[in-house]
Amino acid sequence: MGDDDFIQALNQAVKQEIVQNYFRERRIIEEEIQLVNEAVSGLQGGLYAWEKHRARLGRALGDADTREKFFAAADLVSPRPESVAASAPAVGLSPPRGLTRTSRYTSLIRGLYKVLVDEAASLEDERQRALKLMKEVNQDIAAFEANHDLMMLASYLRSLSPETLQKRKILGVNFTAQEKALSAAALSFRQLRAKDLSLDAPLPKPKPVSQVMEEVSGLLKQSLKRNPQAGKDFF
Repeated sequence: MGDDDFIQALNQAVKQEIVQNYFRERRIIEEEIQLVNEAVSGLQGGLYAWEKHRARLGRALGDADTREKFFAAADLVSPRPESVAASAPAVGLSPPRGLTRTSRYTSLIRGLYKVLVDEAASLEDERQRALKLMKEVNQDIAAFEANHDLMMLASYLRSLSPETLQKRKILGVNFTAQEKALSAAALSFRQLRAKDLSLDAPLPKPKPVSQVMEEVSGLLKQSLKRNPQAGKDFF
């Protein structure tokens, strides 16, 4: 083998190793992005459950006027009437405590509202963790692109024949003729954005339980006086 052939073979081997390293690191980034997506999916599931619990509280509060005033006091948006109508008392709720109907009703509302407060805090923690993970992945994406000459990779893949692309496996990846035409941009990753993942806006932050219950004490008594059957589905 002549010097030129040796150098050409060596260059080919180096290029193949570079491509192998690229796809090895690319898979790591893809797995990290999947972790972010799973975190966002879990957060969305938690928000869906929170919305159902908000509607459940709305049902326990009874009439629309009481609902609007209670949620305003809690610094929350009142649930839609159709959501309230579709909600159902949860199975397994602890029986409200109290010797009188008023005290039991107040205990019921306190318990249901506390669920909202606790879940909202937990969901905000999840959002912050997802944001932190997203930022870490973006740093890895930036490092990934800095470590690889994507223009060279795109040029190298385009230089391979369709037969070679069909037969050659790079870390288990079969390249097709279509994949050979990948541009440098297609070989890179876009930075993850909080807005695209619905992580940009803070979640609902209800006021503390004790503060709200003190503020709505009179409201609940008036509501029960107008409608003695308020919350009956929960007892």
